[in-house]
Amino acid sequence: MVMQVRRFEEPDAQALAELMIEMAGFYGATIDPDLVVVEDIIRQARQVDIIVAHDDTHLLGFATFASLYPVAGLLAFTYVQQVYVGQTARRLGVAQALMAEIARAAKAAGSTRVEWSTSRENTAARSLYDGLGADGSDKVYYVLDREALDRLAVRGQQGA
Repeated sequence: MVMQVRRFEEPDAQALAELMIEMAGFYGATIDPDLVVVEDIIRQARQVDIIVAHDDTHLLGFATFASLYPVAGLLAFTYVQQVYVGQTARRLGVAQALMAEIARAAKAAGSTRVEWSTSRENTAARSLYDGLGADGSDKVYYVLDREALDRLAVRGQQGA
């Protein structure tokens, strides 16, 4: 298998949608039935960096990330939101190739560091990340969604 990693292109949208739906199932997430995944991917790709790993016939994995500013020391950094490798392509070096491409993109964007998170239970991912030379962190990860997001969004508005 000859694998390549490159930036997402619109013709990738259908295959990427299928891989993202697989990922949602892997994490036990539900997908809003009104969401048109292919169209959403194309729209979101205008706001976030998406790279894909593929061979001659299949999309093998993807990653989403963004370069942000500032981090401690008032420096630019890149935040990795998601790295996912399809079930049939695991243990083939796909995730390492995706992370290496993110590192190259981060350096090109002027970032001095790359940050991401994973669950403590995801030992396979943690082993990969440790093998890349990444340092773990004691940061606490927060999520604000659904009703809590709605409540905060209206806080302080007139009449709310």
